[in-house]
Amino acid sequence: MPTYEFTCKNCGNRFTIFTSVAKRNEACCPACQSRDIQQVYNAFMFVKGGGGGNGTASAGGSGGCSRGSCSGCSGC
Repeated sequence: MPTYEFTCKNCGNRFTIFTSVAKRNEACCPACQSRDIQQVYNAFMFVKGGGGGNGTASAGGSGGCSRGSCSGCSGC
C-alpha cells in the first residue's frame, strides 16, 4: 500500500498515512481532524534498468542527493 506524507494547513502537523491511491483524497489531519491538508512530495529511491536487482540505486525526484554529498550516494 502506498505511503503519503501530508502537512496540515490548519495546525501545521506533518503526518504520514498508508492508504490506497483512491482514498488518499479522503485523508484528514490526525491532530485536528482538518481536511485542509497538502501532500508533501519527497525524493524517492528507484532502480535503474528495470527489475531483477541488477540495476544501480539512484535518488529520484526533486531535492535529495546533490552529487555525492550524502554518505549513501554513489555519485548519482
